[in-house]
Amino acid sequence: MPYRHNVTWLIIFGVIALMFLQLPHLAARQDAILRTYAALVEVDALAKQKYVEPVEGARLVDGAIRGLLRQLDPYSAYIAPHQMRVFEEQSRGAFTGVGVELAVRGGRIIVIAPVEGGPAVRAGILPGDVIITINGYAADGLSLFDVETMLETGTNRPVTLQVEREGRRDPLTLTIQPGPITLHTVRGFSRQEDGDWRFIIDDEPGIAYVRVSAFLENTMLEFREALRAVQQAGARAMVLDLRFNPGGLMNQAVDMADCFLEGGLILATVSRRHAEQEYFAKGEGTIDDLSLAVLINGSSASSAEIVAGALQDHDRAVIIGERSFGKGSVQRLIHLTESEGAVKLTTAYYRLPRGRMIHRMTDNPTSDDWGIKPDVSVAISPEEVDRIQACRRRLDVPVGEVEAQWPRSSKEEAGRVQVGVELSEGNDGRSQEDARQSEDGAERPEAAGIILRTTYRDPQLEAAIARLRPRAAPAD
Repeated sequence: MPYRHNVTWLIIFGVIALMFLQLPHLAARQDAILRTYAALVEVDALAKQKYVEPVEGARLVDGAIRGLLRQLDPYSAYIAPHQMRVFEEQSRGAFTGVGVELAVRGGRIIVIAPVEGGPAVRAGILPGDVIITINGYAADGLSLFDVETMLETGTNRPVTLQVEREGRRDPLTLTIQPGPITLHTVRGFSRQEDGDWRFIIDDEPGIAYVRVSAFLENTMLEFREALRAVQQAGARAMVLDLRFNPGGLMNQAVDMADCFLEGGLILATVSRRHAEQEYFAKGEGTIDDLSLAVLINGSSASSAEIVAGALQDHDRAVIIGERSFGKGSVQRLIHLTESEGAVKLTTAYYRLPRGRMIHRMTDNPTSDDWGIKPDVSVAISPEEVDRIQACRRRLDVPVGEVEAQWPRSSKEEAGRVQVGVELSEGNDGRSQEDARQSEDGAERPEAAGIILRTTYRDPQLEAAIARLRPRAAPAD
């Protein structure tokens, strides 16, 4: 017993001695921290003592945290306790707001893409619009999350934006009426009369078309349902349209790429310590009998770039369109221990199977090694973008609601309106005028009318169909 007692005291004395040995190191570290933040503490004290009006300490702390994170990158942000509910609702894909996905480029807030079917689309917001003011407040100097919070308030109060748009000399002022947004992120080529999506392109029975507008918690559930419909229809090729897709949840993108890959690396995340987390294709239930073309453009970002890049690196799909946005960083939500708030912090970058980095680095914006470059480059004009978006707005309205939004269109017309692909001469051997004639020589109304079939061209979709047509043709 005395022996055990002596050993216990020896251990206690050893711990105390170790603590004393560590004191100089701890003191030096504490002194370094105090020197680093001495100016901040002094400014805090001065503001509380000498500012012309009383100042809340919590307000100063909130602003200091936001300013600190703003020095890192546009995507790191502080989420205050009162903002957590809106943030969580947005992550689930059901919230009240205007519906836009934003990014920062050159210090300015730009629209990657408005949420399809959301209030911002109906108000006329377009990809590439630069936000100048929000309800009269200048957007310059605000963090990305601050702007998102001002737009997605969870209330029904109108939001007035002043935006700059390419091709226009004067800014536009647009007022958006926020509304409930429940995101369905997977869509087809056209509507059936009952309002369900039709995934087979009418003029190309062997080719399917699936449009994915974002990557949220329910995306893969909807995507697998679409794939079942595509396979049941006997399609041999498919266009996967990721244009105007601002991204979202990484795991949904990895699962989507996994649907078409038998094995191998899909994605790796790389931190500053070069630690990697790798994601591999599982090889279970792989769809390997469906030829793929993936459409991307400058508004395809983040998770959309993961899917396109992984399929490109494995030679599983031909990528068509324009270079993607170049947003390939990982944001992790970290809850604060001393507060009910959280920090959304960039902790890693995405790396594709062949070693490419998706992210466009701010310190080297001229580097050519970012984003996804298409295998087949096909540009579209701003006018064609406007028309594609207008057609999508019509398609995205359920048949039962179309009369309220477009009184001139009937329910039957809404069921048959189609995505804009007008096969021009050289694509199928017929001119556009010939394509509008039926067998008896009469003009087909569904090919001539702007409601029943749009009369503009989608060159990127046409290029994808041209690539897939030989593979989709039935074997002799």
